[in-house]
Formats: sequence, C-alpha cells, structure tokens
Amino acid sequence: MTLRVLHAVASVGDSYGGVAAAVAALGGVEARLRHDATLVTVHRPEEGGRILRDLPLWFDVELVPPGRLAGRFHGSARLKSTLARLVPQHDLVVVHGVFDFTAHLCGRTARQYAVPYLVWPHGSLDPYDLHKHAWAKRRLAPLWRETLAGAAAVVCTTAREAERLVDFGAGSRRTVLPLPVPTAAPDPRAVARRACGLPEDGRIVLFLGRIDEKKGLPLLLAAFDRAARPGDVLVVAGAGDDRLDRELRTTAAARPGAGRVVFTGWADPVRRRDLLAAADVFALLSDNENFGVAVAEALVAGVAVLVSDEVYLGDELAPEGAAVVTPRDPAAAGRALRDLLGDDRRRRAVGAAGRAWACRELDDGRVGDRYRQLVKEVLTRWSA
Repeated sequence: MTLRVLHAVASVGDSYGGVAAAVAALGGVEARLRHDATLVTVHRPEEGGRILRDLPLWFDVELVPPGRLAGRFHGSARLKSTLARLVPQHDLVVVHGVFDFTAHLCGRTARQYAVPYLVWPHGSLDPYDLHKHAWAKRRLAPLWRETLAGAAAVVCTTAREAERLVDFGAGSRRTVLPLPVPTAAPDPRAVARRACGLPEDGRIVLFLGRIDEKKGLPLLLAAFDRAARPGDVLVVAGAGDDRLDRELRTTAAARPGAGRVVFTGWADPVRRRDLLAAADVFALLSDNENFGVAVAEALVAGVAVLVSDEVYLGDELAPEGAAVVTPRDPAAAGRALRDLLGDDRRRRAVGAAGRAWACRELDDGRVGDRYRQLVKEVLTRWSA
C-alpha cells in the first residue's frame, strides 16, 4: 500500500527563502520513495512563483488563498477546512516551520484526527532566530509548545541545530536528517564562464543566496579586499533585502578595484549551475546558518567552500577536509580566502573532498533511505 504523506508550509514563494527550496528538495525524496505526496500552502503570488512551478512534479499541490491577516499569521477558514479534509486522508503529516498559522493549525488538526506528524523547523528554533520578534515568540510560547509536544519528532538538518534547538519545554524527540541535493556532474568551467560573461583567466569568488543581514556580505567584501589580486572577481548572486542590496553596491563601488565586484541579482536554477561551475571559491560568512542549500550545491559542484564558524554544516565538513571554516572577522576571513585563492592544489583538494562528502551524504538515495527509516520508526511507534 502506498504511503500517503501531507506536507504543509506557510509559503513556497521564492522570497520565503530556504524553507521553500527545502520543501522542493524533499519532494524529490518523496517521489523516489514512491510515496503519494500532497503539499498544502497559502498562495501569495507576490512572493514569486519559480519554485512553485516545479512542485507538481512531486506533489499534488493544494493552494489556499490567504485570509485578511498579514504576515506569518495569515490564514483563513478555507485553510482550516482544507486541512480538515486532507489530514485524515494521509498516513503522515510533515509540518514545515513553527512560527506561523499554517504550522500551528496543521499540528492541531493532525492531533485532532490522530495522524502522526513531524515538525521540520528549518533553523527557526535556533537561539539566533529566536531573537527576531522575540517578544511575540515568548508571549505565544504555549502555541509553539503545543505544536512541538505533539510531534512524533522534530527534524533538524545538522547536529548543531539539534543541540541548540529551543523547544519551549516541549521535550521534543530530535533527529538529524540533511536535505538532499542532486549530484549531477558540474559543467566545464570555460563554458560556464562564457555563459555568465565572466573572465576565463581570473579567480572567481562566489556568494549565492538571499541578500540578508545575517549572510555576512559586508564581511565577505572586506575579506575579498584583503585577499584579491588584480583580475580576481567577486560575484554576488541573489536578491532579497533591497535596502541592504543598495548599501552593498554603494560600498563595493567605493572600494579599490570596484569593477571586480559583480552583482547579478536573482539567479534561476540554470544560472546557479553556471555560476557554481565558473567559481573557484564559494564563500558564505553568515552570522548564523543552519544548513545552507547553496553550500550544499557548491559542494556537489566541486567548488572549494569557505564558511564562517556559524555555518553549522561546517562542523561536519571541516574534519573531512571538505571545507575551510573561518572565524567571523575581516583579518581571519581574509587570510583564509587568500590561502585558498593562492594555492591551486589545496583549492582543488578541498573541492574534491567536498564533492565526495556531498555525493555520499546528500545523495537522494542516501537521504531517502534515512527518511524512509525515520518514517517507519514513527509509524511503528504510533501504531504500537
């Protein structure tokens, strides 16, 4: 009998960030396992539809129009009735996120119909993230505790996320399962650089992701200034916070060698692949990062990865020689980047080790086996 799994998330709009990308990646796992997977989400067209367009490849998608409330607590009577219809039809529910109406209502509906559910917080229960809207999160703690206490397990993507996770006293069972990343061979570098309009003979440092305060982009600009030689290029590919984007462009234009910093805006999947194939070093110097889908994509592409010591995935990569981890200060980050750029042999070794690690740990089949085992354990305990 085919297992029926319902995924619920507040949004799969492009501006929702890594959560929407993670849901899409997990859809591929569900398809690989031949589960009958459904996705229910509140549909806000203004958040962008690139990710949404591909979701029907893996899910039966139910789009619910938003109610009158704005922000993360948007919801409606239609969402309530949709969940009341869908939840009893499924063997398992996967709730993505914590601090929104969709997650709370989905957990409550699953408990009402005695359907087991997993909560995938995607880093939202990390102490760093809890500082955002801290007052509201503390005041509404009973709601979050209710959702987490009723879950069969809280799924984290890294060990450090599981260790630091704040569950508001729910006593949640925690398990670690990384997100899958397709492991196709990277494109030839020269072809990719021509496609991106980048110089074929320079060294290219790439940032790929949301333009956001926590991503450490001012630190990356400072580190690049210290590490770069004439002809080197820093590519900043992404969109998000328009104010920060303008500030970064202004800062880069005022620095020596301003023409060596290129801002590309949002990169679609084809351009992301080209940029990764073109890069010598992928750099993410975040103030806080649980997993980092772009980090995983860079590993698969065989690019040497440089991350800050607050990118949790670095805990698993550094012992394997699969990434370089640096403290978050300009001098240390500049030295780490300069060392990588200046040593071709080491850079290739880090890139090769990163790809080997990703192909072993993030492959759809490997992640799918671990997910299948988790689901089996949950359903066995639930029926006991």
